[in-house]
Amino acid sequence: MTLAVVSRSIQEVIGALTPVVLGIALDAGMESGATSAIWIIAGWLALLALIQSLTMAYGHGVEVLLWLRTAMRSINQVHGHVTRSGPAILRRRSTGEVVATTMSDSEHVGNLVEVTPRLIGSVMAFGTVAVILLMQHTALGLVVLIGVPVITAAAALLIRPLQSRQQAQRDEQGKLTSLGTDTVAGLRVLRGIGGEAQFASRYAEQSQRVRLAGNEVARLQSWIDGLQILIPGVFTAFVMWQGALLTMDGNLTIGQFTALFGLTIYLVRPLQIVMMVITQFGRARVGARKIFNVLRITPISGTLDERIAAESGDVSEAADQSPFDGPLVDGRTGVRIEPGIMTAIVSSTPEDSAALAERLARIDDEQADVTVSGIDIRTLPISVVRENIMLTRATPELFGGQLRAVIDARRPYDVADRPLVEARATIYGPSAVKPFHPDEERDEQLLDALSATDGHDVLASLDNSLSGEVTEKARSLSGGQRQRVALARSLVDTPRILILVEPTSAVDSHTEDRIAERLRERRAGRTTVLTTGSPLMLDRADEVVLVEGGQEVVRGSHSDLLARARGGDRAAQRYEWVITRQTGAAE
Repeated sequence: MTLAVVSRSIQEVIGALTPVVLGIALDAGMESGATSAIWIIAGWLALLALIQSLTMAYGHGVEVLLWLRTAMRSINQVHGHVTRSGPAILRRRSTGEVVATTMSDSEHVGNLVEVTPRLIGSVMAFGTVAVILLMQHTALGLVVLIGVPVITAAAALLIRPLQSRQQAQRDEQGKLTSLGTDTVAGLRVLRGIGGEAQFASRYAEQSQRVRLAGNEVARLQSWIDGLQILIPGVFTAFVMWQGALLTMDGNLTIGQFTALFGLTIYLVRPLQIVMMVITQFGRARVGARKIFNVLRITPISGTLDERIAAESGDVSEAADQSPFDGPLVDGRTGVRIEPGIMTAIVSSTPEDSAALAERLARIDDEQADVTVSGIDIRTLPISVVRENIMLTRATPELFGGQLRAVIDARRPYDVADRPLVEARATIYGPSAVKPFHPDEERDEQLLDALSATDGHDVLASLDNSLSGEVTEKARSLSGGQRQRVALARSLVDTPRILILVEPTSAVDSHTEDRIAERLRERRAGRTTVLTTGSPLMLDRADEVVLVEGGQEVVRGSHSDLLARARGGDRAAQRYEWVITRQTGAAE
């Protein structure tokens, strides 16, 4: 910002001084002819033009960088907060509104920062012009010094109604984006029920609302744009008329009148820049309000541990204490997860077991009535919880990119992404980007994790290379392949506690059997929680817990529970009924 302000100030001040030097040259030429003084002044003019062009080019480059850094940092802040807030965002804001806030509003905030150096440079130029005019003629100097701020303030009265119309347009645009996002996400379902025409009609109707709101903005914006030309033009005509009268009376020389003409014409530029900044300020204010509305949303997890985290100081020290090596206990159901073994959770209502998994992973502080080693999990720093407990849902989210980066999610940059790395380093600074270069040892670990989840077909579909490109949201992979890649991602991270929700629901029984055996081997000695109804997975678990009616009903190994069921144990028989019902086997 400092470099941009200095560059723009030099450029604008030189632009204001150029007519003065030209007027001096004109008076000198009329008085003495083409003497050496004229050539010296011409040299000064050439030097001023060179400096002005260099500072203009450099200043513009720095301003673009300012826009990029501000916009991208705003985008990253919103993205980061959305990530931390989780479902809390969708309780207060629609997906489309968040997308519009991230892209459009952040860009407007960046634009305001971009034009700020121009505004400061224009103020410097205005001050230079005012001082010069005061030195040449006090009355004209006062006209400029007082008239320009008054005219600018009068034109700025149109900004508030413009902001209101921009706000209305922005709200309608958010609704349209949200409607479009929801429609695309459910397009397959819409086609199945014949609802395309209805949603197309709704989209067209909302589009017209956006158009009408845009017309209201454009109508007022056109008046402001016209005033940017009209007001400086009228002001210039008035000053020149006064200057012409003073010249005819002999109070100004021809050179001074020429300088006055150049200075007055030059004032048009600062006036236009001020009006442009005022307009951009209105857009940025609307955008900033939308950004703050997102940032004000309280995350559903991590809000109770702020004081604890602040007092603990170094998060890594808290992690070294490892309370996660102890048992996990859910206060609602009484389910106790013993450390170092694989525990399977079974319920006749899969939603209940999935909700238990989310409580154990502390997804929502209001729901997470859970202790770890006797400590309320909500009092631990959320970053420590996330480092030690990993939750993988039945329908996991995957990003596009190289398969290597999709699996090794905590190290997303590859040597093949060098242009992206260099661009990020330019925007955020070298210290903000830490690219990694894949090595054979790390690649072997990724391939091993992929093999453990029977992901050979995933690798084969990408030319047997970890550098193969996975499309956006992994749409190029089947449901079962996405599930296995997500499971491989979980195994690579090797968390102390791994919670898997229906990890094999989208694969066939033969693949499931291989995954179950390899998962048991890979997680030996570590705490693993499964929510599943598959006998193949349950048979590999060290302990199985049946949860019914919000309470633990029975516990034991899969084979032990089946044996107890045959012996007449009613709780074990309930377990057998739930398993056969979920698998479709005969009762």
